This record gives sequence, C-alpha cells and structure tokens, in this order.
Amino acid sequence: MAALSTLLLVACAVGALYAVPPKAPAPAEAPPPLALETRSVKPGEVVIPVHSQGRVRAARRIPLSLEVSGRVVETADAFADGGRVAKGEVLLRLDPEPFDLEVTRRRNDVGAAELHLARTRAQARVARGRNSNATPLSRHEPQLEEASSRLAAAQAGLREARRQREQATLRAPFGGVLAEVQVETGQHLPAGQTLARLSGLERMEVRLPVRDDWLSLLGIKPGEEGRLAAVTVNLSGRFAGFEGHWRGRVVRREGGLNRNQMAYLVVVVDNDGQTLPLEPGVFVRAELSGPPRDGVAVLPREALADDDAVWVLDDEQRVRRRKVTILHRDAEHLYIGQPFSRPVVLAGDRPLLEGMRITPVSDPAAGVARTEAGAP
Repeated sequence: MAALSTLLLVACAVGALYAVPPKAPAPAEAPPPLALETRSVKPGEVVIPVHSQGRVRAARRIPLSLEVSGRVVETADAFADGGRVAKGEVLLRLDPEPFDLEVTRRRNDVGAAELHLARTRAQARVARGRNSNATPLSRHEPQLEEASSRLAAAQAGLREARRQREQATLRAPFGGVLAEVQVETGQHLPAGQTLARLSGLERMEVRLPVRDDWLSLLGIKPGEEGRLAAVTVNLSGRFAGFEGHWRGRVVRREGGLNRNQMAYLVVVVDNDGQTLPLEPGVFVRAELSGPPRDGVAVLPREALADDDAVWVLDDEQRVRRRKVTILHRDAEHLYIGQPFSRPVVLAGDRPLLEGMRITPVSDPAAGVARTEAGAP
C-alpha cells in the first residue's frame, strides 16, 4: 500500500512539471562595442629622430715604444694600467751609459775630422801659392771636399748619438690614461716594441651604426660630407653611478656598408667643460636628428596593424586596414609620409578583425603631427 502511494505522488509531481513549464530566461543584452582611442592625423613639418648606440673610445690613442734598445733602470709610478699622465711626463728611462759612450765617441770623431780639415786647408794654401796653374789635385781641391764631407758625416753622427740618448727616456707625447703596460724595471727592451697604449682624455668619439636608409632621414648624401655637421647628436648613458647627457657632432662617415647593410657615423664629444666627462668604455645611447621634413604624420606605435598598415575608422565606426608608407619607426612613434582623411585607431596589441565595430574615444589633448616631434 505504501509503495502504491509513493508511485502516485511521483506521477502527480511529473504531471505538474509538464502542466506548468518553467519560465524562459530573459534574452541577454549584446555586449557594447569595444572602446578604443582614435586620433585625427594632420601631417606637418617634422624632425625624424634616429636612434643608435655605441661604446666610447678615445679620439686620440697611440702605442708607446722606443726607437732604441736598452735595459730599463727607472719607471714612473704612473706607468701602469690606468695611470694618468701629463704631457711631457717621464715614463721610463733606459741605462744611459751606452748612449753617453756613443756620444763621446762621436764627439771624438768630430774633433778628428775638424783637425783633418784644418790640415788639408793649410796644405791647399801652400799648394796654391807655389803654382797658380797647377791641376785641381795639386791645389788640393778634392782633398778639401773629402775633408769637409768627413766633418759633415762626423757631425751628423754626433747629432744622431745625442738624439738616441734623448730617445732612451720615454715621455708622454700628450696627457691621457695608460693601458696595456708591459714593462718592468730591469727588463731589456728591443727597439720598436710596444710598451703601452696611451689614450687622450680631451676628446672622445663614438662609432654609431645606422641603417643605410636612415642616412637620407639625417640629410646625409654620399659625396656631400659637408652635410654631416648639420646632424644634431644627443648622447645619454650611465657612468660612475650618474646619468649623463652629452652633445656630440658627426665628424666623418666610414665608407661603404658592412654585411648587415649598416653604415657607421663617428661622433666626437669634447670633454672640456663637461660636468661628467666621458671616458673610454662607457656605453651610450644616441639620438641623431637631421633637417625637418614636410608632409610627415607622426602616429603612436599603437596604430600599427601590420608591418605596413595601420587601423583607420570608417563612417560606420568600423575598423579598416590601410596600407601606408612608413618612413621610419621607433619604440614609440610611426612616421608616415602620406596624408590621412580618416581617424587612426590605437589598438595596440588588441586583436582586431577587418570591419569590426568599435566605440571611438577621441583624445583632444593629444597632438599627432608636431613640429617638435622627435626633437631633443
């Protein structure tokens, strides 16, 4: 009886479910279109900056060596790696005794040659007094020439001996810092061996790689090297715990291109008057600017839709890809060499589809085409 009652209750419940169907859910509202920032584009006169980087080196750097050989008897305390020296400062001396002996020997040769010339002149005077019609040999003319030549040779030998004695002392040809010093007291040095390298600190230079097609952005044309001086160069980098900024100038362009189709510009920085002087080895970033170009639009990098396309907004507020001519691009901007009649959509990394509807959000405070864009 209990089982029958249970079955009846179940049947009634099922019948009630079918008799009163559940209420249908309310339709969900369509999500609003994606809101994206848009910009109006107005081309103008723009300076297009080019960025590069490089390592600082001394503009004046030479190997140090001696023209004579000998044993080192004295070295300066500053003659070591990293030592700073002034112009004319003595760096090392060789044993002077062999050079003093050579000077004495050459001085004796000069005395003997002078005595020989004096005797020859006396003999010539006597010979000319005896017979005015004698031959040149009888008048001792060849003998006089030989005696004069012997004296000249002896004097030249004395000058060379004195010069070698001076060369036995190594002096700094200009002020700077030493590196790769390879000399110790007591060491015997052969002539011509590189003893150290000296780098001047008054002027630094940086070798900056730039792409071949960037040269035209800087106003550089092969064969017209006078345009290099018009390029503005601003360097920045961290040195000795400080963030430094330096103004440089392009002094030359290395000829040709490397295998990566890169050209090299050499930039010079004068340390005179710098609050933070540059030194060799400092890594710097460079921003180079040429003359302004007219008819260039500057867009944020977020407008890029493809390698050569940007997103624009049509009349129906849908996004469209548009092919453009990109003159240059950096980490923040695109420089476009053509006019625009449609607002540009700043999608950034958001994936968009062709014809996708969006909600445009304009930014009236953002100026897109700026004359000072990219200026230092």
